[in-house]
Amino acid sequence: MDPEASAVMRDLIRLLDYRLKARDSRSELEARVTPNDRADTNFSLPKIHGSVEKEDLRLTEPKQASYPFSALALAPDSVLQSVHREIDAAIAAVREQANARLPVNRLPMELFTSILQLASERLHSSDYQGDRLENLMLVCRMWNRVVLDSPSLWTEWNSSDGPHFVKRSLAQSRSLGLTFSCRVGFHEPVGHRELGQCMARWQDVGLNFGWRGDEVFARLQKLGKDTAPKLKKLSIRSDRDYNPLDILDPSNPCPLEKLEIDRIPIVWGAVNFEHLRYLHISDVPLSPPSETELLQILERSQRLEYLCVKEMDLSQELTDLPMPSQPVCLPRLSYCEISCWDTANTLIRMIRFPSCKEIAIYGVRMSGPPYNVSSLAHIVHAIENTIKATDTMLSFNDNVFLVETVGSRSLGFSIVGDPEAVVSWFISMAHAALNASPSLNVVLASNFSYDWTTQTIIALGNLRSITTLRFEGGRPSDDHCNPISCLDNLGDQIQYTFPQLRTLECYINTMSELESLRRVVLRRHQAIASQEQDGISPLQEVIIEQDEDWDREGHFKGHLDEIRALVAGGNLRIQSHRWWVGSVDSSEA
Repeated sequence: MDPEASAVMRDLIRLLDYRLKARDSRSELEARVTPNDRADTNFSLPKIHGSVEKEDLRLTEPKQASYPFSALALAPDSVLQSVHREIDAAIAAVREQANARLPVNRLPMELFTSILQLASERLHSSDYQGDRLENLMLVCRMWNRVVLDSPSLWTEWNSSDGPHFVKRSLAQSRSLGLTFSCRVGFHEPVGHRELGQCMARWQDVGLNFGWRGDEVFARLQKLGKDTAPKLKKLSIRSDRDYNPLDILDPSNPCPLEKLEIDRIPIVWGAVNFEHLRYLHISDVPLSPPSETELLQILERSQRLEYLCVKEMDLSQELTDLPMPSQPVCLPRLSYCEISCWDTANTLIRMIRFPSCKEIAIYGVRMSGPPYNVSSLAHIVHAIENTIKATDTMLSFNDNVFLVETVGSRSLGFSIVGDPEAVVSWFISMAHAALNASPSLNVVLASNFSYDWTTQTIIALGNLRSITTLRFEGGRPSDDHCNPISCLDNLGDQIQYTFPQLRTLECYINTMSELESLRRVVLRRHQAIASQEQDGISPLQEVIIEQDEDWDREGHFKGHLDEIRALVAGGNLRIQSHRWWVGSVDSSEA
């Protein structure tokens, strides 16, 4: 630095020293002031502290005459600019030192990098990974240095980022595996060269083929034959059908941990399933797997934790693969969803999942020699713990028996077939679990024969957990009956049936059906009033569904008034059901 600039810097240092001393003097004076002094509205320093000289009070004001800053005053512009740059650099150094002492910047580098990684994933200001990293780099110099020195922050990019960021991320990420996301049809894809440069380093890839996916699909096929990636996670989605995506090497199967495909199949022989933890296959119309192929895959996937196979017909073509001789056990599976209409019956019966917490299995076929209900006993055992812990609904119509739960543990299970054979079997198999459920909601969505309805009501009546009965079958026809008539014909036994029942809903369209309902409600009320049986809950709500308008002021009125008087709080509701619009709450009785 030249002598002129040095003289100016010395003047500035003296000025800074003077200002610091003035600030300290002011702080010393203020420290002498007591809280009582501050509460005095007439307070002033000379009044309270008479010994303080006026000259002392003027210490807070610059004394320009005492120090003739001649070097600063006479310096040319070029010198002042040079000094200004030096001062800016000094201020930046001070700020950098202050930032380095912040608690967040004193974290271990590995922990701080992990925090930045999570932050970059949750910045939704744009779809571009490059923009997210740039936002972090602009916070301060230390953050900028951390981002540039952390290869793991540069391993994720997508087709929106463009060739420039891809080239930079390839260099910054060094040799780490890459996470690549390509949403073709929404953004311009990266170039052929960029894909080829990094394909061998792909580990986590998400491909979403939209309406412009043909070109990229063909490009990936070609690149895969040249440089097959060693993936850990692969997700493929599309809004149209494609042939199998052949980017993996069957001679050296890829050790996938997660596989998610939607409408686009892959070459199954190119995957090593021993490390698989997550498998999702849905809506694959072209070349779907067969039940045998899936069982072979599952037999090798002993680490599997998530399984979803849905919205497709499994292939029924004969294969050379042998069917496993024993059921396939998946000891770590916690989520299982299978919904393949009528094409997964063997698959469902041949897998075991003793530790599964969430189950959604729909459309199991019961009919046929190999498909008897006893072959589904393992599913009942698997869902018993969920039924014990959550509110459960049992619903059956003339074709489907359904079990569902409401709560933190999800359960959905349906059997297609004659419910008159299934329901009795399920109640006997799961009786202990059903009885332990916090709340059981039973829905008869269709009407059945009188004998079977009576037997089912008697079997259900011993379950203390039933809190709601809903008879939604409408007008009975042929040899079917209205369940409320079966409930009435139990006579005095109804006093001890469904002890925790709080809600009763039924279809009433005739005077005889209304009379049956009145007797059911009256007998229950009499059982509670006589105190012959402990632990019987009073009815909290009665809902009457009817598909034609009643004369409520006529001969129906007396029965309705009596039922309302016997229900807690008079909570009787009448709903007019029109089959083309559903139930309409006409009014309270």
